[in-house]
Amino acid sequence: MKVAAPLLPTVLARVRCCRRGSAVKVFLLILVSLPLVSVYSSAETLDDRVAYEQRNVDNEAVAAYGGKVGKLDAIFLIEWDGEPNNTLNGFYFYPSSGRELQYRLTGTNPKPGVLVLQEFTPTANGGEVLSATCRLTKRVSGDRIIWEGTMNNTDGHVLPISFSRKNQPTHF
Repeated sequence: MKVAAPLLPTVLARVRCCRRGSAVKVFLLILVSLPLVSVYSSAETLDDRVAYEQRNVDNEAVAAYGGKVGKLDAIFLIEWDGEPNNTLNGFYFYPSSGRELQYRLTGTNPKPGVLVLQEFTPTANGGEVLSATCRLTKRVSGDRIIWEGTMNNTDGHVLPISFSRKNQPTHF
């Protein structure tokens, strides 16, 4: 099993160097790199990983989906805000890379069966930048709800995007 470090610890070291008899203080920033660790076993399927994420969500309005961005497996956690605004928020990540890098999603469900999402990528300074707009349509196949469409990145790349989950009955 791999383990992912949520943050890389930094250490500030003070070193004395001598130059022509005078002591010069030099400060070095040392990044301690820990091996990446994942909560997933390499033998688990994407559906197993999605089920794990859904079990660990503490908000009933959040649904976990498994899917792909381009050719990479991805796990999406989406909160549906519902009526009257039909908005949603969430994020996705690549399980092969761990949860450290999460892409934030915001969007709308402007009409039944259609999603328009904006993807935001974290920046090095702790902010985020709009990196893509996604347009998806919904279909149902057997016991699965499937959203699929295209991701139009701000750099001009266009990728297929899809995510799905088992259709869960509504209990009133």
